[in-house]
Amino acid sequence: MCAIHQLSDESKKRLENLMTERAYLKGHHLINLWQVPIHFNFIVKGAGRVYYLRDGQDISDYLALDMSFVGAVPALFTGEPSHKAVELLEDSIVQSFVYKDFEKLCDENLEIGALGRKLAVAAVLQGQKRIEDLRFLSAAERYHELLNKYPGITNRVSLKHLASYLGTTQVSLSRIRGGKQ
Repeated sequence: MCAIHQLSDESKKRLENLMTERAYLKGHHLINLWQVPIHFNFIVKGAGRVYYLRDGQDISDYLALDMSFVGAVPALFTGEPSHKAVELLEDSIVQSFVYKDFEKLCDENLEIGALGRKLAVAAVLQGQKRIEDLRFLSAAERYHELLNKYPGITNRVSLKHLASYLGTTQVSLSRIRGGKQ
């Protein structure tokens, strides 16, 4: 987080005091469907996904690899049960903090408040890019962009989850990977 906005040593210490760090095994859910989340999570090392169920289908909505935030953000902000879950796709080291405590610290500390605003802007821009990619890029183009963003992702995330995230089928993704599309 400190790469996004420079913090003084005192501010870093206050932020570190909010965080807990834990190791989790592959398959662990940081957030279950219909749970009200209270923690914001940062994957230090590992991989995770945000997913939801639609007509009995498991749809991957977001992928997070090393040094990425992951969570059921709308439910975290509203305090309502989440229609999305967060699952770890490999053994992971995760830092977490209670969102309301972070929000309070943002109000008390100008540097951390600026960090919070920059994180929010980055999240909005990332969400907008995802929407535009889904609307304007082919599945093949989205796949190649994903490979550029996360080299080696195909060794860490199942093709089922990648296809779902890309908005295509496993068969189509296999064709894309084989150069047939």
